[in-house]
Amino acid sequence: MASLIKVKLIRSLSKCTDRQIGTANGLGLFRRGQEKVLKDTIPIRGMVMKLQHMLEVERFDGDDSQRQSARLRKARATSNA
Repeated sequence: MASLIKVKLIRSLSKCTDRQIGTANGLGLFRRGQEKVLKDTIPIRGMVMKLQHMLEVERFDGDDSQRQSARLRKARATSNA
C-alpha cells in the first residue's frame, strides 16, 4: 500500500501569480473545487506547501487504483484488453 494524499483546490486562481497558477496546474488542479489523488512524494509535498493557503489536504493509505492519472488509465486499459 502506498501513501496517498487527496488535494482539493478551495480558492480561486484568479488573483494568483503565474508561479502559483503553474504549481496548481502541475498538481492537476485547474478549477476551484477540483480534487486529485496523488502519491505522497517529496516533490508533491513541496508543491502542496507552496499552495497550502489554497488547498485542503487529506492523507490516507491506498493503492494506485484510486489515482486517475492518464498513464495509469492507459495501463489499465491495455491490461484489460
